[in-house]
Amino acid sequence: MISYMLQYIYSAYKFKRYIQLLSILFIVNTTFASQISPDKTILVSTNNAKLCLGETTTISLSTTEIGVQYQLKDNHSGSFVSNTLIGNNSKASFEPFTPSISSSYTVIATHIASSKFVELSPEIEIEVMSLPLVNLEVSTSHNSLCVGESISVFVKDSEPDVYYQIEGGSNTNEPSFIGNGSLLSIEGFKPFRSATYRIKANRGWCETSIPLTDYFHVEVRRPPETQLYMYADKKEICQGEEVVISLSPSDASVDYQLFAKQDSNDENQIGLKVAGNGGLINFNSVNPFVTTTYRVNAQGHYCINPVKVDFDIKIDVHSTSKTDRTLISNKLNVCEGEALTISVKDSQRDVIYQLHDGVDFLNTQVIGNGGMAIFPAVYPINNRSYSVYVRDLICPDKLKLDKQVDFNLIKPSYFPIESFTSPGEVCQGETINIELPITQNGVRYNLYDQNISIETITSDGGPVVFENLITDIDSEFEVLIDNCVDEIVAAKPKLKIYSNPQIDLIITNEFEGSDGKVNVIVTDGEKPFTYIFENYKTISSGQRYIEVDEMKAGNYKLAVVDANYCKSTDIGHKFKIDFSNPKEYAVNGILTPNGDGRNDNWVISYNPEWEAPEVSVFNIYGQKVFHTLNYQNDWKGTYNSSQLPSGSYFYLIEFHRNNMKPVKGIVSILGRN
Repeated sequence: MISYMLQYIYSAYKFKRYIQLLSILFIVNTTFASQISPDKTILVSTNNAKLCLGETTTISLSTTEIGVQYQLKDNHSGSFVSNTLIGNNSKASFEPFTPSISSSYTVIATHIASSKFVELSPEIEIEVMSLPLVNLEVSTSHNSLCVGESISVFVKDSEPDVYYQIEGGSNTNEPSFIGNGSLLSIEGFKPFRSATYRIKANRGWCETSIPLTDYFHVEVRRPPETQLYMYADKKEICQGEEVVISLSPSDASVDYQLFAKQDSNDENQIGLKVAGNGGLINFNSVNPFVTTTYRVNAQGHYCINPVKVDFDIKIDVHSTSKTDRTLISNKLNVCEGEALTISVKDSQRDVIYQLHDGVDFLNTQVIGNGGMAIFPAVYPINNRSYSVYVRDLICPDKLKLDKQVDFNLIKPSYFPIESFTSPGEVCQGETINIELPITQNGVRYNLYDQNISIETITSDGGPVVFENLITDIDSEFEVLIDNCVDEIVAAKPKLKIYSNPQIDLIITNEFEGSDGKVNVIVTDGEKPFTYIFENYKTISSGQRYIEVDEMKAGNYKLAVVDANYCKSTDIGHKFKIDFSNPKEYAVNGILTPNGDGRNDNWVISYNPEWEAPEVSVFNIYGQKVFHTLNYQNDWKGTYNSSQLPSGSYFYLIEFHRNNMKPVKGIVSILGRN
């Protein structure tokens, strides 16, 4: 650029103009042709400091200078590698190259005019590793299996920094396993068809993967059919009788094993395996003493593990009914209209218990289960004693249990109760009132929310009102009458509760000027949403995710209101966008005042805690075309209300902070003739 400017000076201006332009260059302190030594502060970096033999890496510069050339030196061989870069005041990268050994590299920056050179830092260390060993022995735990089963694959003498992955077959996407320096065991490999498989090796950070020379073949067969039916010559027997259990249809390539399960969870193997024959097979006869469930395992000749046949069969074994069982009721005092539950403790399995109210048998029968046999609730209206009779399914005689149930019946007056909720629709966290307009004097009305007691009011005969109740999204209110042992439901108020929108923010700090942004994610609530940024903007959207960009550093508040007018917060969710540029300021070098909304104003970004800077702008003749003591990012490239022509202009920015030098540079106005 400086060469172009000097040519322009010699061809277009006399000596006076030449002196004037040189003075301007002196004012803005630019680093062009007047510089005689390259800038040593330019940083060197690489995209890949660890690689495997045959892979490439690229070394880059954080910026470059006009008039300076850059060369990459291999410190091991002392020779230059890759291409030579010519500075252009921007970032640059050497052409990718492929190191053959580990070495360090230094960038030599040479001033073309003065031939002075410097070494840039840091020195780049490139580590080149060898490719993984491929002559490793591969073996498997099984050479055949059925679909759905897994095997173990072993790699002998695996390398500790190498990842190994199974490949082959079709549609396989197996995880990688890192070597351990000895035998590597890859567990849980599930091939779904017969195929030959290989192991692919990759040394951690390397991009190159190579297959091991050894491979393995696995035969995969279909598992045994499990939709098989079990039969028995008798399903209900008395103790001492024998039963023959059968299975159909069997498979000639499968062996079948019978198992028995009784009261406990333990299973017992019954007899030896029976080979399938393509049709019906019979197991050895069994003689269960108690009710027993039988099932079958099918072991395919090619499978690793047996599979369970889907269907089982239960053989009911009946014994003599017992009358010494204890009767239990859930209460001794029963309010009229309340439920009374009667149970048989330690009930006998597979017998029928029937309830008797002292006058007639009730249509309430239960089958014993070995534990608590519970009758359906009864609602007594008279003081009576309840008895229980028992009979077996095989032996039909009814026997009366030794004990009976006695209780005291209480008859409180009862009437239906209406309830009103105001308001009937609320957002989560808002308050409501629940009113019972008609109540009975002396009755205690207990309000519950999700089975938690909230408040109890004893009626004086007038309306009962529960006030200022805070709602939750899971609130379920009901009012109970708790004078009796078993509380009576008096009312279930109707209420609609809407969930509030919940927000999560992902904040990107400002770095180069008005490039901060916030991503808003809304959960719960109903679409559409109104996103209200206090003192900034309001956005209406039917989406649960929005991105707001071109934000400057500062403090913000956001509230989201959904379609039900429920709010994420009453005071707004506070968040902050910081200015994260390490220099704590950034100057936009482009100004395009064309009204398209981008770069229409010249923007200077800086730490929001700083005061606005003093700004001066000069044209190439040194004429001051803009100046302000308190710049507000509002200059549109004008001078005396007229638009300046396109070109380069020099700026001087003073933040007036201790130990901070003025900022100097060039801003380009584009898009104007």
